Amino acid sequence: MAAQNLAPALSTGEDFRITANIEAQQIPAALRKDCVLFYTPDTEELAQKVAQQAGGAITLGRIKWKKFADGFPDLFVENATSIRNRHVAFLASFTNPTVIFEQVSVIYALPRLFVSSFTLVLPFFPTGTMERVETEGDIATANTLARLLSNVPPSRGGPTSLVIFDIHALQERFYFGDAVLPLFESGVPLLLERLRQLPDRDSITIAYPDEGAWKRFHYQFKSEGYPEVICTKVRDGSKRIVRLKEGEPKDRHVVIVDDLVQSGGTLIECHALLASLGAKHVSAFVTHGVFPNMSWVKFRADLGNGAQDGFRYFWLSDSCPQTVRDVRNKAPFEVLSLAGPIAAALQI
Repeated sequence: MAAQNLAPALSTGEDFRITANIEAQQIPAALRKDCVLFYTPDTEELAQKVAQQAGGAITLGRIKWKKFADGFPDLFVENATSIRNRHVAFLASFTNPTVIFEQVSVIYALPRLFVSSFTLVLPFFPTGTMERVETEGDIATANTLARLLSNVPPSRGGPTSLVIFDIHALQERFYFGDAVLPLFESGVPLLLERLRQLPDRDSITIAYPDEGAWKRFHYQFKSEGYPEVICTKVRDGSKRIVRLKEGEPKDRHVVIVDDLVQSGGTLIECHALLASLGAKHVSAFVTHGVFPNMSWVKFRADLGNGAQDGFRYFWLSDSCPQTVRDVRNKAPFEVLSLAGPIAAALQI
């Protein structure tokens, strides 16, 4: 059954913009950066939200994105001289490989326009799942992309700052060279705030689809005191099957947490396992909803009858713009915007 065209029970995005804005306003006005934020056509909506969060400290710059007859990019930074000695940032989206070249062209050009500092915000590092070589001949494209970004020219103020959310493999942070300053952030604080708003917040249990996700995220939930469930994958012949390793999901609202989803097979298997073990509701959170080939349609919604029906909520951030457009106002999906955390990161 495909995802339902039903508005979520609560318009989460608006609530989180308000919460994050309060945090941004805690920065003293004298310490705020007057930042110009450029963006791609794909990230325009998120850039506008970031500017709204910053209380006037961030203004939006404009780039003309055109193509020559041969298909190569024809790019132009409007009012380029006006950004001299200004703090400048670029909000990128590499979710589609065909647009990486044109964005890298802009990323390499902006620091050279005599700007005071330059920050590249890349919410989703897309090649993160190909981070190591297991067989001779494999190419670790995560390393290739990291090397490409490590060679962004410095601005007048020094190396480029690079902001990434929930990079897939933590060891990838060591792929970046000394010419950039990576800042690794997480979307989990958005989930924590959302969980506090739920009417059944006292019945929440956090689940991890494998031991790797537990190692990655459990410390962020420790202070909240949520019970935990850890799943694991075991081999059954040629198949890998999800099993419960530890924890008790019975009669709980179980929230599965991971960094990203692609086809969604693991999350769907985890949901089925938890529902079979008596979970009252099952929800999921991922920072990056990649969903190639519209794989999000496989996620059924729990419309009030419990975990056996489907997912109560499926939370994701707006790091993948096309997915946000695809799932908007479709249950069980609910988008938690990174606008507040990005605005805060640009003030560091």
